[in-house]
Amino acid sequence: MYYDKYFGRGQKVFLINISDDRDQKAYNSITGQVVSCLDDRLVLKTAYHLFSGDSPPGFCQGMQFKLTTEALGMGVQLRAELLHSPAPDSLILKPLGDLSVYQRRQSPRLDTVLPVLHITQKSSLESFRKEWQRIAADLHKPNPPRLKLQNTDLNLSMGGIRLSTATEPANLSLVMIDLKDGHPPVSTVAELVWQAPSPDSNKFQAGHRFLDILKEDQKRISKFVEKTTGSRHRTVHHKELLDSI
Repeated sequence: MYYDKYFGRGQKVFLINISDDRDQKAYNSITGQVVSCLDDRLVLKTAYHLFSGDSPPGFCQGMQFKLTTEALGMGVQLRAELLHSPAPDSLILKPLGDLSVYQRRQSPRLDTVLPVLHITQKSSLESFRKEWQRIAADLHKPNPPRLKLQNTDLNLSMGGIRLSTATEPANLSLVMIDLKDGHPPVSTVAELVWQAPSPDSNKFQAGHRFLDILKEDQKRISKFVEKTTGSRHRTVHHKELLDSI
């Protein structure tokens, strides 16, 4: 199989965790860039550290991912197994089976104003995930913590968010969003996709993709956008929601 035809050097790849022992209620993802691609291994590099220290507890040998990318004008996906992480920002994976082609559908987006808490700090993805898991659990307790959310102009979809920041955006952040639907705020780990100076202020415009989010919260966002815009986002029966393909 000529994997390098579809996974060229420098190409962006989305990795979705499909390991059997993963939390089935959560969507977990990573973004990497191809360093090299051979028939028996694929080396990816991330823009942020995946873990701290010498051992990657959240990235163990044998983990399985669904890899997706855009190549030759179409979407391709491939199942792969993690061999090891030689560095905090590097993954080496073994391709499993054949490539398949799919049609990627864009999630409806909405410009709106909602209460948001956006937290940035210099930490590894593993540290962000642990904090996100703690916050998500606390928000669903009988007496959840009161978060200091502020009304924020944003662009929202099931897969990510665009908002303004007073300082230059960081690669990773925690985002909490109150959808005003009578449920706890949506909590997520987000990665920076793009940034640009705001033309009418000293702030930055930044687009973020959700890396870690409860599937229940994905559906809540989809329903919120659908109800507000009148757009309907059809799901299909795959291992994950459509946005995970």
